[in-house]
Formats: sequence, structure tokens, C-alpha cells
Amino acid sequence: MTNGKNSFLQVVKLPNVRGRVRYISDPKRQENLYATFTNVESKYWIYLSKENQKDFRKSGTDGKCIEARELIIMLPPSLIQYDPDMLLKYFSAKFVERFDVAVASALHHNKAKTNLHIHLIFSERQAFDEPERKIAARNRFYDENGKHVRTKKEILDERGEIRPGCRIIKKGEVYESNLFKPKNQEFKSKKFTKEMKYYYTDLINDLVKDPAEKLKVFDKNSPYLSTRKIGKNNPKAEEIRIDNYLRLEWNHMVDRAVTEGVTEEELCQVKKKEITAPAQESIIKAGWKPDQFRKILQKAIGKLRGFIQFMKEIRNGEFDARGNPLIRHDLRFDVTPEPLPESARGERPSSALQEAEVMRLDRILQKMKKAEQKIYAIEKVKLKLEKDLKEVQKKWFHGKEKKELEQKIAGKRQELKKAQETLSEILKMQGYENALEVKKAYKAAVIELEGVRKLQSEWDQKGIPEKKYWVIKANVPEQTKQKSIHERLEEKKRGVEQQKKKERKRNLDRNCLCINSRNLQCFR
Repeated sequence: MTNGKNSFLQVVKLPNVRGRVRYISDPKRQENLYATFTNVESKYWIYLSKENQKDFRKSGTDGKCIEARELIIMLPPSLIQYDPDMLLKYFSAKFVERFDVAVASALHHNKAKTNLHIHLIFSERQAFDEPERKIAARNRFYDENGKHVRTKKEILDERGEIRPGCRIIKKGEVYESNLFKPKNQEFKSKKFTKEMKYYYTDLINDLVKDPAEKLKVFDKNSPYLSTRKIGKNNPKAEEIRIDNYLRLEWNHMVDRAVTEGVTEEELCQVKKKEITAPAQESIIKAGWKPDQFRKILQKAIGKLRGFIQFMKEIRNGEFDARGNPLIRHDLRFDVTPEPLPESARGERPSSALQEAEVMRLDRILQKMKKAEQKIYAIEKVKLKLEKDLKEVQKKWFHGKEKKELEQKIAGKRQELKKAQETLSEILKMQGYENALEVKKAYKAAVIELEGVRKLQSEWDQKGIPEKKYWVIKANVPEQTKQKSIHERLEEKKRGVEQQKKKERKRNLDRNCLCINSRNLQCFR
């Protein structure tokens, strides 16, 4: 796949050039800082910042002032073998040689030492050899905002005095001093970024010794998609990671399609139809929406997957004179959108606490049930004894039996009281006043558990698109098979038998009609 050996170069706008220069060159704030380089004094960036901010305020433009720009250049791992200072100076000097501007650069490795790269900060403005000073040909008036106004009257208050913050530059005085020339508009163009990619790719390849590490600039017109760099402490890191995952899945599908014989032109057309065009339409309608682009990619991957299946199916099939495949039965291909990676769904909701609570309350209810069953059993025996006592009381000379029954009943009353107390103790030991509270707590716990399990089910289904299929109808009519002599004889035999059945039915109906007629005459 082409994606692995593409060069990476990014141009970044800097609204705070002084802070950025300090950051890239500070060993305490960088994991692995190998070298730094600059062709100007540190005060240069202070003066540049101030003048850019001054010109920005004067322009009245909204947004942030761009004080400078930065190139981030990824290097092959093997270049670490060169002297860091010489390597950084070489890449920085090449930029200065071409554009003659101030630069500040640093050579870094990330913490894991998997990403060797250069930060090259550069000024968009060249410095004058001598400061440019503008002399006032007449008195110049400036309001509180530093804006030049035509007359003195415009900066006076109601009493005719100059308002606080307003000022007057007298004739012959310097009203403006510039240290830098205007910005080079080339640096903000897409052409500049493209040229730098090719320029530094060539410089890198000149230093690389292993042919396997040679780089090339990613071709936007190819059927592949480029991945995005995830910078340090990037708040959109997870979003970019998911986006890169889908881009790589698309690239894998392109590799498979190429293997199946799909041409680059055909794949470029598919990319344009399924990704580029829908993305442009989405941007026009609602602006850039990462979620929407993600859905477009998911659908495109699914459709390309289905197309690969189609290619596999017809590879060994028959074709007509025009080269069109002959399809003898309906074909069904899976074009389900590519699901998102599992991590994109976040952590699966846990039901451990809710399950534990339901089990705890269930155990209490079981204990209560056993206690109630014991109470019921005692009451049942007690009622039988009381019934027997009533029967004995009706008889003579059964005093002993009566006494025994009364003793048994008294014992059962004690057992019943103890069993009832046991039931109450079960509730009190668990912190409940009565059984109703336990029932309500159990019901609430079950509802809460069901809610969590619903969330779990939604989580399980999240990112798994609904199954979709691409159906291609058969374009070859089903051929009628010629029947054998035996089959034709059997068919004729069945026809004769059906004809005989019809005749027997007609005769039966006729006989029934005659009988009914005679019965009707007899009735008359």
C-alpha cells in the first residue's frame, strides 16, 4: 500500500511566535530535544510579534493575528545516525537559502522515539536593512484606537480639549517606523505547501541510504486517502484517530480492488463518486462536519467491499460479445457501511453495582419468604390443633386429651411469636422498617438494572451499521429443459386420469339431480 512511504510536511499558523520559539527549544518541555538552530537573535521575534500585531490592529481584520508560520517535517528513523546539529542546520539553511527569512528550528524525537521530526519556524517578512521611517508632511491626528483621522476636531471633547488616548503627530515628526517589509503572500498559498513537500522529500531522499526508506509525496489524485497527524496534546486526537482508522480501511479495500484487477482510473472514479462529491456537497450545505464525513467514508468502504465481491463472482463467469457479464441468477453482495473501531464507542456501561444490589435484595426477600412459610406452617398446625380441641370439648371423659391439646396449642403460639419476631429481625438487620420498603427497594433496583442493560444493548449496537445489500438481477433468461419420453408419457397419463375424474364427477352430479327430482315429485 502506498500510504506507508509517503512524506509528511505540515504548515502551521502561529499566533504567538515568541512562545512557540521558546517551547520548541526548551529541553525541560520536550521529551527528546537533539538540536536547535536560529539565524537571528531572540529579540528579533519580539520585534516581529509587535509589528505584526500593530499592523493587524490597523487593518481592522477579525480573528487572530498570524505572527509567523511553522513547518513540521517528518524524517525517516535512519536519519538519527547523522550528527543532529549538522542535520538540523542543513534543513534550516536550505530554507533560508531559498527564501532569505529568519528561522528558528529544533530537532525532536517523541517520547517513544518512533517519530523523528523538525520544527522550523519562519518569518513571513524580511527585515529592512535600515528601519523605514515615514515623516508627517502635516499634522496628523489619531483617536483613542490609534486610527488616523483627518481633522483635529474629531479628537476633541465637548470642552474643546483633546480626549484621553488621542494624540497629535506634528509636521516633520516620524509618525510611523517599520522594521519589516510586507508579508510574502506566497507563504499562505497552497502552492507553497505543495512545493515544500516535494522540496524536502527530495532533500530527505538524498540523505537516506536504504532504498526501502525512500519517500514520495502523496498524490491527492490517487485512489488512496492520506492520514492525518495527531499532534501532541491535540484535543481532537480521538476524532483524528477514528478518521485515520477509516481512511486506512478504505486504503486496504483499494489494495484488494487492485489485486482483483480494478484499474486505477476506475478506483479514482469510485473515490470521486462515493467520497469526494458527497463530501463537497455536505460542506456546501452545512459546512465541515467530521461526523458526516465519517459516515460518508463508512458507506464508501462498504460499497467498495461489495464491488470487490462482485469482481470475484464474475471473474470466472461468461461474457457476451460486448464484454458484459452474463448473470444467470440474482447476485447479492454485502455493502454494509464499515463499523467504527470499538474504542470509538467509549467504555461499555457497567451493571455490576445494580446487579449486586438486586442480588442483595433478592436474598433478603428469600429469607423473608422462608420466614413467612415457617409462620404459615405453624399457623396451619395450630389451627388443626384448635379444631381437634373443639371436638374433644364436646366429649365426656377426655380431660387428659384436652390438656395435651391445650399444651400443644400453647407451644405453637410460642413458636408462632418467635417466627414472627424472626421476620421482623430480618428486616431490621437490613435497615428496613417493614416488608413494603424491601419490595419497593427491590422494584426500584430492578428498574435501574434494566435501564443500565438497555444502555449496554445500545452500546453493543452502536457503531454496527444496519446490514445492506447490493442486488444484481439476472440478465440471462432461464432455459427450458427438454423433457424425456418417459416424462412426456407420465404427463399424458396424468392428463387422462384427470379427465376420467372429471367425467365421474359429472355422472355423479347427474344421478343426484335425478334422485332429487323424483323425491320432489313424491313430496308433491
